[in-house]
Amino acid sequence: MNFLLIIIYGYILVAAILTAIFWRDQKHWTGKKRLLTQIAISILLFGIIIAISSIFVYPNLLVINKQTVKINNLSKPINIALVTDIQVGNNKKTAWVEKIVEKINSINPDLIILGGDLIDNEGNSEDESQYLEPLAKLVNKYPIYAIIGNHEYGIGNKTKTKTEWQTGDRSDEFMARLKKLNIPLLKNQLACPEISGEKICLFGIDDIWNQAFNFNELKNWETSTPMIFLTHNPDGILSWPKETKKPDLVLAGHTHGGQIWLPGIGPLGRAGVNLGTKYYRGLNYWDNIPIYTSVGAGESAGPIRFWVTPEITVINLKPQN
Repeated sequence: MNFLLIIIYGYILVAAILTAIFWRDQKHWTGKKRLLTQIAISILLFGIIIAISSIFVYPNLLVINKQTVKINNLSKPINIALVTDIQVGNNKKTAWVEKIVEKINSINPDLIILGGDLIDNEGNSEDESQYLEPLAKLVNKYPIYAIIGNHEYGIGNKTKTKTEWQTGDRSDEFMARLKKLNIPLLKNQLACPEISGEKICLFGIDDIWNQAFNFNELKNWETSTPMIFLTHNPDGILSWPKETKKPDLVLAGHTHGGQIWLPGIGPLGRAGVNLGTKYYRGLNYWDNIPIYTSVGAGESAGPIRFWVTPEITVINLKPQN
C-alpha cells in the first residue's frame, strides 16, 4: 500500500504537469487534434480528483451504517455499535478516536463491540495504544467488549505457506491498555451479559492468524441463548466446531473493504480471506449464517481509501418472529 501511495502521488504530479502543458498548447491546435487534447485534459483532471479524494477525502470521513438482522430467541430489539480496524498509530491518533466516541454517543447503542486491529503496528516504535484513551468515555456508559486482531500481534499477512511479520508482537501492551480502560477482552472467551433486559452470548476468538485460538468455552453456552460470534477475520467462521450449534450472527472486520473499491472490479487491496471477496464488506451469508464484515474505521499501510468510507456500523438485532 505504501508503494501504491507513491504511485498516487506520482500520478498527481505527472498528470498536473501534462494537464498544464496540454492546456497551454491546445489553443494553438484546431479540429480533431484540439478535441483529443481536451478529452485528454478531462481524463487527467478526473484522475487527479479521484487520486486526491482517495488520500485527503475518503480517509477523513466517518459514516454510520445501519444494518438489520433478525435472530431467534430474542423478544425485543438490541442495537449494537460495531467498530473495527481503527489502527491508531502512523495515520490516525487521539483526535480520530475522539471522533469515533462522539459518533457512538450520538448513536446511544445498547452494546459496543470493538472488532480488533485497534492499533496499527506498522513501523511505529511508540506505544500506539495510548491513542485509544478516549474510549474510556464509553466505559460504564455502555456495555463494551473487544477482541484482538492480527495487527496487535504484528502479523501482516498469512498465506498457505508462510506468515509475514511486521514490527513484532505488541499484544501485551495493547491488552494492558484495555485492562487500564476497563474494557473486557474476549480472547477465546464467552460472555453472556444481559443487554436491555435481553440475555445474549458473545464468543470472541483470538485472531486466527495467531493460531492460538480455541473454542473450549463454548461448552458453557446455553444454546437457547442467542449467540454472536466475534472474529476479527471473517474466516474465523470456517473453524467453528461442527458439533456445536451455529451462531446466530458473526461480526468481523479485517478486510477494510479492500480500502480501494473499484466499481465493476471490486476490492483492490487483498486481505487474505479464504471466504472470498464477497465477504469483504456488508452483510452476507455462509452456510445460512449471517456474517457482517465492517470496512473499518482506519487504514492499513497508508491513508488511502476510495469508494470505501470509514464506518461505524449499527447492527439492529430484531426478533425473528
